[in-house]
Amino acid sequence: MDALLFPLLLALLAGFMFLSMRKQKKRVAEMQEMQNSVSTGTRVQLTSGLFGTVIDASSPDVVDVEIATGVVTRWNRLAVMRVVPTDEAAATYAGHVAPEIPSDDYDDVDSVSLDKPAADDARDTDK
Repeated sequence: MDALLFPLLLALLAGFMFLSMRKQKKRVAEMQEMQNSVSTGTRVQLTSGLFGTVIDASSPDVVDVEIATGVVTRWNRLAVMRVVPTDEAAATYAGHVAPEIPSDDYDDVDSVSLDKPAADDARDTDK
């Protein structure tokens, strides 16, 4: 029985390693495909956390990214962490303010006064 346990553990370990390497290769291939598909005008997030718009993506190794109006920096293509979807792109610009909810949406909400406690507020008067 002991002679069978060791080979079984080795087989389980080899199977786990095979599956994890396969997932990692798949993730790397997806990341490389995304980095190679970056084109001019695409809004991206870099590995440093910066957001920018790709200005020139003609080189296979580097991309020129505009990180502020008139500020263009050159980055290795591997520094592109993700492409920002179009619906999220507005929130990545400096000075973006989220739209406010109109005040008429609060008509059905009970208002609470913060100035004085409510009359039915039970207070601990024992000292």
